[in-house]
Amino acid sequence: MGTLSTATCQTVIRQAVIRQAAACRTVSCRTVAWSLAAVLVATIGGCVPAPAGSSGVVVASPRQVSFPAVVDASGFDHGEMAGYHLVVWSNGGAANEALFRARVSDLEVLDALEALGADPGDALGLGVWDHRHDPHSEEPDQAIAGPRLRLEVRLPGSDRGLRLDELLEDPGGRGFDMRLGGHRANVPAWKSGCVVCLYSCPGSKVGNAAYTVRDFVAGATRFRPRPGVLPPDGTEVEILFTIKE
Repeated sequence: MGTLSTATCQTVIRQAVIRQAAACRTVSCRTVAWSLAAVLVATIGGCVPAPAGSSGVVVASPRQVSFPAVVDASGFDHGEMAGYHLVVWSNGGAANEALFRARVSDLEVLDALEALGADPGDALGLGVWDHRHDPHSEEPDQAIAGPRLRLEVRLPGSDRGLRLDELLEDPGGRGFDMRLGGHRANVPAWKSGCVVCLYSCPGSKVGNAAYTVRDFVAGATRFRPRPGVLPPDGTEVEILFTIKE
């Protein structure tokens, strides 16, 4: 067997384990899956094993993943990008503007969803954002494409996740049509760390097909947290993605 690079090997093993863990119905089963993965990684030359489960993305069911994030409503509600970024990796360039700062990277989340069989749409190029002020360009009018996802946020002490319409005000009234866009090839351009945008953004892994970047520029809506719903800034919550199709 040929030698794999460390990064490639770890990605292959992580995705294989996510698939295996998705079939597990108990915590003990998932623990065994991660333990076997560590042994398998160690047997492949040129691959240094990462700590079991170190990605922080948990497979909750064959169609659902979850991960921890921290509330930052103050960052989300101010500045020229207010109401735009919903979930961003804490080390990403757009972290200070997000409602939730994820403790995992955008690519780790994308890896997990792809490993469960979701095929990203990858429909948006960088011009969707770069040409947002050009009235002659059709790119900013494009909607994100890909499998539909249900996004929920589980607050501390709660046994159910809150839907986006329970968390956010949407004066435009179009709601939320969340899609797995992927856009892996766009990551090096901005390194925003964006997991979820509330518009059809080429920097997001998951975006809202109900609103385009042109809509953002035109002020078609202005997402804000519903008063009294979220806990204080700095509180850790759980983000859940469920593949709907």
